[in-house]
Amino acid sequence: MAKDSAAAQWYLIQCKPRQEARAAENLRNQHFPCYCPVHTVEKIQQGKKVVTKQPLFPGYLFINLCRLTDNWHSIRSTRGVLRLVTFANEPLAVADEIIDNLQSRLATIHGRPLFEEGGKVMVTEGPFKDLDAIFCKSDGDERAIILLTMLHREQQIRIPIQQLKSI
Repeated sequence: MAKDSAAAQWYLIQCKPRQEARAAENLRNQHFPCYCPVHTVEKIQQGKKVVTKQPLFPGYLFINLCRLTDNWHSIRSTRGVLRLVTFANEPLAVADEIIDNLQSRLATIHGRPLFEEGGKVMVTEGPFKDLDAIFCKSDGDERAIILLTMLHREQQIRIPIQQLKSI
């Protein structure tokens, strides 16, 4: 079945560096539906666990337009927007299935922690450096409880979370 040319389709926009949120907000203010997929990232900064949301595709966002004849000039001149991504000077539509798939996959991974309970970790510093362990749980924002096998026995040890990395 052929798609109606007047039906809304998704297109890709390249944004200025680190201005995806600004571009999306300004495009929405002009009544253009936008989608900037983000994912939750946990990092260790200055010894503390920090949770932030970051774009899945840094520098890009999707825009939903009714037809290819829409005024591209207003989109290109929007703050935060660098250009519309084209192929052979023609903007190409992104399949709806790709956007739907992205949205459903991101819905299942949002909130995923830095370390999974029962997951394998390696100690990167301290007296247990380079030893493999099992992550049990977080003990506040700065510490974790791990299960370490020593002398043929499993020991629960509290360790700074910054000294762990997933393996």
